[in-house]
Amino acid sequence: MKKTVYLVAAASALLSLAGCQLNKQTPDYSKIYANAIVTVKHTPEDVFYLQLDDKTTVKPSNMDESPFGDKQVRALANLTVSDEKPEQGNSSVAFDKTAVVNWIDSVRTKDMVPSLGSEAEDDHEYGDAPIDIIGNWVTILEDGYLTLAFCAYWGNPAAVHAVNLVSGVDPEDPYTLEFKHNAFDDNWYYNPITATGIVAFDLSSLPPTNGETVELKIKYKPIYGSESVAKFKYCTGKTTETGAVPDPAKLTKSLNIL
Repeated sequence: MKKTVYLVAAASALLSLAGCQLNKQTPDYSKIYANAIVTVKHTPEDVFYLQLDDKTTVKPSNMDESPFGDKQVRALANLTVSDEKPEQGNSSVAFDKTAVVNWIDSVRTKDMVPSLGSEAEDDHEYGDAPIDIIGNWVTILEDGYLTLAFCAYWGNPAAVHAVNLVSGVDPEDPYTLEFKHNAFDDNWYYNPITATGIVAFDLSSLPPTNGETVELKIKYKPIYGSESVAKFKYCTGKTTETGAVPDPAKLTKSLNIL
């Protein structure tokens, strides 16, 4: 029998809600769920800021340092954007907006991995367990990253799985990639748990499109049916997305993903 696990996107949101209940105040539900997916960055002067999309930068007004150290990562966040003009300081990057960061939680952010030359070798190294791409607002191609919401089977919810984006699977088309899922020794066959998660991949190693829009194809082995392909209109430095219906409450952020 299949099970479905849905966990809240950020522990900080739960703590915030619990605090409101203890104080017998009406919780502000607008701050519980993510309303933005961002790239956490630093300027050359080491000033922390958020990249909201390919063109919009945000300077947090209530945070001076990134909670993720010097790492550049994708992250889910709940932001309250203000009308205040952002302080530029000594930054060489111009900031467009100021925002209060109510909470922020990093998304597993990875480089692509190379194909080993054959489907059999790739399956052995990167796994061939089924996985589905979810077409919602989190699945988006922006700021040089492909962020994917996905659904897959786990046997033990504490087991470590790996997801990877494999490049070089089509020698004639560098913009054909494959999304792979390795369940390792987690036996999900007999009593699978359906879980969802988020992962982001840095696309900087793809050849630049030089202003042209190409079709970025993401092959994957779905839970049901034969091989599927998710397609994005891809132009280096521009944004595309597959959907705009937010459902962050169903994104399981606590999965053990490599």
